[in-house]
Amino acid sequence: MPTHTFFNLPESKRQRLIDGAMKEFTAKSLNEASISNIVKNAGISRGSFYQYFEDKKDLYYFLIGKFKYNYHKLMIKSFKEADGDFYKGYCTFGEKYIKYIMDSEKFGFFENMYLHMNYQINQESGANIITAPSNLKKEHPVNERVLEAVKREQVKACTDQELISIIRYILNILNDTIMEGFWKELSIEETLQLFAKRLEWMTQGVLKEKRNEREEDKV
Repeated sequence: MPTHTFFNLPESKRQRLIDGAMKEFTAKSLNEASISNIVKNAGISRGSFYQYFEDKKDLYYFLIGKFKYNYHKLMIKSFKEADGDFYKGYCTFGEKYIKYIMDSEKFGFFENMYLHMNYQINQESGANIITAPSNLKKEHPVNERVLEAVKREQVKACTDQELISIIRYILNILNDTIMEGFWKELSIEETLQLFAKRLEWMTQGVLKEKRNEREEDKV
């Protein structure tokens, strides 16, 4: 998590460091990236870097936190556009989410993130998007929750935690689809179609016959 010293920097200097980090993480994965290149890109000393962040991983997860904050807002907006309809809202969100990532000027950053995604990175990116990232609450207080934008009566969930689990599960499917899109070099349209199919499987089911119809056939 960034230090108070980082947040107290002038905005222009903070942005310079963020831009320098984005340049390095766009060209290289987290493991391959170097602090030397980051500070060179940002025009700061190595000593200054350690006044702001513990290490390159700390900085990397801060950048993912900024990404997560934007998509926390995007998810809420998508459900509101669909008047809380769970399926339509997730369709809207998935389409916007995929298009932004795969048609972004930050394409290289996202490609590296998804192609080298492990459990921790997955948790820091989409899987916990339901709540605002703690490392950004100082900069961006968030009062709205995704749960409040969804029509609860449409979903088989009795508690907040159950609904959160469902939203996270579909987010994992969405992230896996984007990862597959990068890995197989799919087009944006192909990736959208793949997610739409998986979302339909998840929300509508995969069996052709209902259970009670199969039971009647046995009688």
